[in-house]
Amino acid sequence: MYAFDLSLKYRIAVKERNLDAILSMFAPDAVIETPLRGTCKVRPYHEWLFENVKRSTVEVQNVFQALNGDITIAIHSRYRWLLNNDKTIEFGGMSLFEFTPDRTKIRKMTTFYDTSLVRSELAQAMSPG
Repeated sequence: MYAFDLSLKYRIAVKERNLDAILSMFAPDAVIETPLRGTCKVRPYHEWLFENVKRSTVEVQNVFQALNGDITIAIHSRYRWLLNNDKTIEFGGMSLFEFTPDRTKIRKMTTFYDTSLVRSELAQAMSPG
């Protein structure tokens, strides 16, 4: 499967909250790095995401491919999260996908975004009352 297609299937699975589909797209030893969670395994990260975010949509703006021969793409996107307190937050960021040599699995995903808005809004959504 072509790397960009796999990254799009991943985005669809996140939007549909389909953990089994998500897990099937990642290599067994894959990791995810995010500004909010640090380095995590794939399952715990998505369990946390689904616990705190009711709906996640992503609008892809640009895609960049590595020029050094690595099987890596960077996707510049706008994110829209509907939090558990029904507040919607929007923010921009970049996801870097690194793939297995055969391009059939994601071996690492690293996201970059400004956490100032996201962190405070998530804290409010997670607060009791």
